[in-house]
Amino acid sequence: MGRNAQLIRQWAILKQIETNRWTTILDIAETHIVSTKTIRRDLAALMEAGFPLYDERYEGKVYWRLNEEYKGLPLATLSLSETAALYFSKKLVVNLAAPPFSDDIASAFTKIESALPDRNIKFLDSLDNMISVRADAPKDLEHQKTRIRLLMEAIGEEVQVKMQYFSVHSQQKKGYTIHPYRLLYFRGGLYLFAFVKEYSQIRTFAIERIESLEKTREPFEKPSDFSVESYLESAFGVVKEDPFDVEIIFNSDISEYVRSRVWHPSQQVREIGNGRISMKMHVGGEFELVSWILSFGPSAVVVSPERLRRRVEAELVRAAENYRKEITVAPTRKAKKVESKKAAAAAGRRG
Repeated sequence: MGRNAQLIRQWAILKQIETNRWTTILDIAETHIVSTKTIRRDLAALMEAGFPLYDERYEGKVYWRLNEEYKGLPLATLSLSETAALYFSKKLVVNLAAPPFSDDIASAFTKIESALPDRNIKFLDSLDNMISVRADAPKDLEHQKTRIRLLMEAIGEEVQVKMQYFSVHSQQKKGYTIHPYRLLYFRGGLYLFAFVKEYSQIRTFAIERIESLEKTREPFEKPSDFSVESYLESAFGVVKEDPFDVEIIFNSDISEYVRSRVWHPSQQVREIGNGRISMKMHVGGEFELVSWILSFGPSAVVVSPERLRRRVEAELVRAAENYRKEITVAPTRKAKKVESKKAAAAAGRRG
């Protein structure tokens, strides 16, 4: 286990002492399944880092405690303007935060608010009313908090995990033994990047499709040069595939919207007349790319490659066919009962 595991354990020890005044070294060692000697080194490291820990003897036992004056957020180290800036950013941060952090972040801003004078709060609230934030269709990860925390522990401790995962591609549940490398929050969803032993490659997993996790004691060593940013450098979204050259023409009704954003670092945009633009990219991740192109409907046309052009065309044809069919939706039980009562009432009036 590397430095990350030590830091995570030391932070957990600090939280344990902060929340329980009756904590012994043996209690801490049993919680983290390490020796008391290791815990003594951790406590020494925390004190060296500036945390005011001290021991106190009571009825023959030695308990470790955190100086009461230090508990909570040390806002005194921030200037009023810095504290105000943090408070003003709360709407953006709280709305875009990923579980399991959102509740903690909301709690942190409550503490920041308590450190500001009332008149400053009123002023900042008036500024806060000038901006709103709407998250981009976030996934419901509320029931995944325990698994997210377990993954964070495994990433920090660099231990292998056994995972049951539902694959959308095969529509089946599969079992994997993985080396969890990193979590990524992307467009409202949380994704795990992990090395899969069975395939000897890194794969991307959507957190909401994880059905079970079991942290093992088997260690692994993450490549020192791994980063999500470099791994996904050519990807259009979160799925890494071999990149290919793409050209798409966007009609005048959406050209300004498209050109005003950076969709991929490799994009090159040029005008081609009549308000239209051509965009070229070198990207991987065909499924995500197709979904994006389809979102523009008839206002986007794939020029190349031919494979992508035909795939988008086929999806549009299927969509058109769906609209030509007569749609019938089976009524719910409640709706059936209402209709039956209406029919009975009508029959009664006729009779």
